[in-house]
This record gives sequence, C-alpha cells and structure tokens, in this order.
Amino acid sequence: MSEHAASAHPADFHGLRVLVAEDELLVSMLLEDMLDDLGCHVIGPYAALSPALEAARAGAFDVAVIDMNLAGERSDPLLAELAERRIPVAIASGAGPSDLPGQPTTVLSKPYSFDQLADAVRTLHDARSLDRPGNA
Repeated sequence: MSEHAASAHPADFHGLRVLVAEDELLVSMLLEDMLDDLGCHVIGPYAALSPALEAARAGAFDVAVIDMNLAGERSDPLLAELAERRIPVAIASGAGPSDLPGQPTTVLSKPYSFDQLADAVRTLHDARSLDRPGNA
C-alpha cells in the first residue's frame, strides 16, 4: 500500500473495473498505483490506441481513464467506442475531445493529484450508477 492510502478519500471503489489507456510509463505506473489504493481493479494499462480499442470492444470494465494522445495517435476512436457503450470516461489530458454527446465525461488535467483522481473516479462511479437501468 502506498502513501496515498492515508488520504482523506477512503478506498471505497472496491472492485470497480477501470480501463486505463496511458502511453507514458511512469504516469501509467503511478495511475495504476493510485487506482489500486482506491480499491479499483485496473484493466491495462494500454500504451497504444489499437490494443486499447480492442480492450474497449471486449469490454469487461465499468469506467475508463484515457489519455487523449496515445503514442502519437489521438484517442478519438477509443472515446467514440466508449461513448457508444455509454461508459463514463475521465480524459487525462490538457485538452478534451471536441464532441462526445451523451457520454458522461470528466477531464483530469495533467499533472493530477491523488485527490483529483479520487474525485474523478467518484464522478465516474456516480455517473455509471445513475446510468444503470432501473435508476432515476
């Protein structure tokens, strides 16, 4: 367990499956560690668009944290796939996508802190819960 576990945010996302697409190794390692401290199960991380898109189509996850630029390619096709599946997304970047109608999305401006990530995961979790059939 890292120093993040002592944060004011409890690890209350136990079992939440998070698809991660991030091409910078150190950032992806830190992101994975922080998500683990929150109780999340990380799917990935994927450093390139093609494997991330394949994982998104296979789809055994609840929410996603996506870098807008993966190894020189914009993540728009990945974001479109996630939007079609109504998967809540946190975009880890300085600039968000141009248009993702109907998709719950939040932006994590790099560099982001543990608390900012925890807030984003809470927002995604809440959006996912509201989007389930039978919820108001």
